[in-house]
Amino acid sequence: MIETSVVIPTYRRPDGVRRAVASVVAQQGASGFEIVVIDNDVDGSAASVVAALGASATVPIRYVHEKRPGISYARNTGVARATGRYLAFLDDDEEAGPGWLANLLTTLAQFGADAAVGPVLPRFPAEAGAIDPYRRRVYTRDARVPSGTSLLRWNIGNSLFVKARCFVGDQPFAPELGRTGGEDTVFLRQMTRRGCRMVWCAEAVVWETVPAERLAADYLLRRAFRGAQTTTFVCAAVRPREWRRAARLMATGAAQLAVYGPAALVLRALRRERGLPVTAKAVAGLGKLLWHPRLHLRMYR
Repeated sequence: MIETSVVIPTYRRPDGVRRAVASVVAQQGASGFEIVVIDNDVDGSAASVVAALGASATVPIRYVHEKRPGISYARNTGVARATGRYLAFLDDDEEAGPGWLANLLTTLAQFGADAAVGPVLPRFPAEAGAIDPYRRRVYTRDARVPSGTSLLRWNIGNSLFVKARCFVGDQPFAPELGRTGGEDTVFLRQMTRRGCRMVWCAEAVVWETVPAERLAADYLLRRAFRGAQTTTFVCAAVRPREWRRAARLMATGAAQLAVYGPAALVLRALRRERGLPVTAKAVAGLGKLLWHPRLHLRMYR
């Protein structure tokens, strides 16, 4: 009997999805789970990879082809096709530790929660050399609170849900955010607004493989801008809307831009490496101001 469905959306990352699936197959202390790979490539490039993995796997692995482009469609299809009482999400650039699923399930039961999320730690390419504290901080997602602590906001790359209680409607993830990202942030905030309880599970660790191109300053600044856009946009996307919080965030963004903007320009002119964190704060301030959906950057293909 399938108790838990582990959904892995993927887009043209054959090596990544292979590692992600293998890490789930190797789970210890958990049983009665399936793996559902949602291939969002119109060409179905993950089909052969998943078939090869399924031929020798000790747990059921299902391949689902979702041709409509966008991470939201991939996630929504994963929810629809998952058969388990519990639904876990793992990204195709992540690898789960051996006790990942068991720890999430234990935390969910122990604290009577509807959802549990855990830390995502980075794995950087060897050719990148020494990684500075700013880049390491950007790619380390750790709430640094005890397991069982309630959270109102987080991300979905490492998560577990009671399916019947957390997912409402045919499209829990907004399709219009499928190319820009932020669909998970809006979903989680709306979920907690409905009264679902999301808690932290410090023991459920996954590792994200960070490619070299995502360490480039231009990418990091785009990421900072887009993340800040989402922070304010969520206030307008949830129901009832949170206009007061949106106003506070925009005021904070204006202050960030005013304080860090001039300093960023000076440090950039001097070509100082420490200018990147300062510039990122200025760019994030701008993102909090320019949050309207028509201005959203596309972060997904």
